[in-house]
Amino acid sequence: MNTMKRNARIFLLFLLSVGLWLALKPTLGNRRLTFLPQRWSEQVDYMDFWLNLGAFALLGITVWLAFGALRQVLLRLFVLAGVITLLNVTLEVVQTRIPGRSRDLEDVRAGLLGCVLGLACGVLVEVRSSRRRSGRPAPQVLFLDQTGRLGGAELMLLDIAAARAADSEVALFQDGEFRTALEKAGVKTHVHRLSDEAAAVDKQAGWRSVLGIIPAIVDLVLQIAQTARAFDVVYANTAKALIIGGPAARLAGRRLVFHLHDIISDGHFSRLNQRALIGCANTCASSVIANSEATKAAFIASGGRASLCVVVPNGFHIPEQRTTAEAVRTLRAELQIPQDAWTVLMAGRLAPWKGQHVLLEALRSVPEAHAVLLGDALFTDEDRRYAQQLHATAEEPALAGRIHFAGFKTETLPYFDMADAVVHASVHAEPFGRVIVEGMLAGKPVIATRAGGAAEILQHEHTGLLVAPGDASDLAAALLRLRQDAAFATTLSQQAQQTARSVYALSTVQQQIESVIRQTARLSPAAEAAAETNTPIHQVA
Repeated sequence: MNTMKRNARIFLLFLLSVGLWLALKPTLGNRRLTFLPQRWSEQVDYMDFWLNLGAFALLGITVWLAFGALRQVLLRLFVLAGVITLLNVTLEVVQTRIPGRSRDLEDVRAGLLGCVLGLACGVLVEVRSSRRRSGRPAPQVLFLDQTGRLGGAELMLLDIAAARAADSEVALFQDGEFRTALEKAGVKTHVHRLSDEAAAVDKQAGWRSVLGIIPAIVDLVLQIAQTARAFDVVYANTAKALIIGGPAARLAGRRLVFHLHDIISDGHFSRLNQRALIGCANTCASSVIANSEATKAAFIASGGRASLCVVVPNGFHIPEQRTTAEAVRTLRAELQIPQDAWTVLMAGRLAPWKGQHVLLEALRSVPEAHAVLLGDALFTDEDRRYAQQLHATAEEPALAGRIHFAGFKTETLPYFDMADAVVHASVHAEPFGRVIVEGMLAGKPVIATRAGGAAEILQHEHTGLLVAPGDASDLAAALLRLRQDAAFATTLSQQAQQTARSVYALSTVQQQIESVIRQTARLSPAAEAAAETNTPIHQVA
């Protein structure tokens, strides 16, 4: 249908230009069609009514195919019929100023009748095309992601793409362990390498940084557009993937899904990047998937179209078997943690906004407790400087020997099973919080900051504890409560595990994502997809 609409628009321009030339050409000598023999030209002029009817019928069907849609059919029919009829009347009025021409109401009636017939034919063509599409197999999807590293957004994409490996491919802008994981899962993956300068531009970039990388961005857009023509839907999994994938999808004539994993606000994006993201989403995206209500609210507050956005949480594998007690003892020995030490796990990239420094400060008030920081400084120089500061803090006398840096690990399950509690301490509102759900699924009591998606996942004192962002004393009090009240901690963890298993099961989330993809490809009714994807994630405390 995209190709049909594009061809209809081209033909419409041609039809209008020829029609206007014929309608407005002076008739001195009684010949408008001078390229025909005189006798034929005169016969054409005698058939004025039928020519008008046929011309406007053709115009009507072309306009419908170019701009029509089956949603709000009657409204669109009335509007398009009114516009075309107004064009017809305008032409008749203009013709009175041409020598040898006069106004003819029969031409107006012929144009109106032809217009209605043409629009009706256009509707029938689209209905038949929609019925044929409904019997097609799953749409083919080109997934886009900016990085070769494995972060939260990439882990979600890995699960989505692996579930539909037969009908999809992934295009990455950088190489790395993410490509290896995708190929191991059977997903066809290729790298369209973005220049190092362009890759280094972050969410806080301004005009100076952006202007220098425009040629590299344009080149990559053209590459992705060429690749996208072989697919039904383009799926941008990150903000940078949207900036490149949005224009590329437009050039290729393909619909776009944008999976929004970030809260679009001043704390996370520069004003320039906010405007670019919102503008690209509103202009290029057919659907926007937000991973939490907080993410959706921030998108709308920044100017994003609410009608585009649906909420689908991240999904998780629910392992049948957990880590054995012997493996847990071995892991504690490797990390040099005493076997009986009460241990807190904090998993995630080492970055200032993640709040590892808040946990370290809180542990000063929790004697003999140990902490494992699972993750590394993956992306920026700021992250690497922050990691050095954390190592220096961990050597201070009050914390020495109690902070354990585990580094980046692809297999995280044993670390969650080893911990006595899990902490999520982001100082800014985070869009979702995979670590929270992973802790819940592991049957561990979880403490998280009361902001963003985290506050939707946990219900305070029912499935976890919520603390103020950046408040080390509040976090320390929550840690002491869990450590000193084992029965309360057990109740929290059991209720959390049950909730996580019912809400965040990967199979359920994959069905919701697939529904959005099919809606975007126009392979299933929009109402069905909206009903499946607009359910609340979880009751907020």
